[in-house]
Amino acid sequence: MRKIINKLLFKNEDGQSLVAFALLFVVLMGFSALVVDVGFIEVKKAHLQNVVDAAALAGAVDLPDSNIAIKNAKKVAVSNGAEIEKVTVKPGYKGEPTKLEVVAHQTLKYTFARILGFNEIEVYSRAVAQKISNWSGEALPFLNLDDDYVTNPEIVAWEKTSPGDFESINNYTIFNPGEPSEIYFEVDYINGVELKKGTVANIKQEIGQIYTQHLPDKHVYVLSLNRNVMLSGQVMLIDGSYASLSKLKNGDIVHPNQLVLLECIFNDYDMKDKSLYLTTLKVYDIAKNEFPTDYNGPSGSESKLVE
Repeated sequence: MRKIINKLLFKNEDGQSLVAFALLFVVLMGFSALVVDVGFIEVKKAHLQNVVDAAALAGAVDLPDSNIAIKNAKKVAVSNGAEIEKVTVKPGYKGEPTKLEVVAHQTLKYTFARILGFNEIEVYSRAVAQKISNWSGEALPFLNLDDDYVTNPEIVAWEKTSPGDFESINNYTIFNPGEPSEIYFEVDYINGVELKKGTVANIKQEIGQIYTQHLPDKHVYVLSLNRNVMLSGQVMLIDGSYASLSKLKNGDIVHPNQLVLLECIFNDYDMKDKSLYLTTLKVYDIAKNEFPTDYNGPSGSESKLVE
């Protein structure tokens, strides 16, 4: 009888061992799922982040040309393994025309975690890049609104173009004031040019000093509306809306993709009537990243990650 009882007890222990092993096996597989699958997902997420970083940097360089920026950002993302339908590119991030956001997602299949009922997971990565121009923005503080520089290279800046408009702008900085031989202006054009009604007569002396610096044939820069924009009679503002050239308001901000940069020489300066007479030598389509080589390298601009 004793032998029979011992035999039964040993069989019971064998059964318990099997149950314990089965439970341990499940636990081990769970840890495997955590170690292998979680590690796999982190590696893939890191790669996807690198993809959107590269895409955002590539696209931002082409701003403010939104169409080209989107095309090139997606091209870089796809060339690095992203699926085109899972990549979203948004230029003008938070209303800033120099910023571009790229978001991408990817479906990843679990391996060991399937034992626990998990089949797949969707991972997301995003990046925001900002364009940085290598051109400093040194230019006369005006915006040519009406002179067709292609038909006639002789243009007049600071002239009356419509009621209250004298091609004056707000967003500029004067450097070295009080030093006539070194004074210059920088225009903050990259986020659009803000129009100012009136002649802004308080800079007559400074403009005269720059005029004297550039005689007889040194070059100077001035921003202008793109010729096609002038011919259309409509200009795109920073918020994406359009305004008639004859009805621009004080404080309207012209979108940078509407602009070109004119390289000119001075012909004359009428301080009394506040008019500058210039001859256009070269046109830079800054919306397509064409800049004076005096200020930048071959690429014309670069970009940096900001988010």
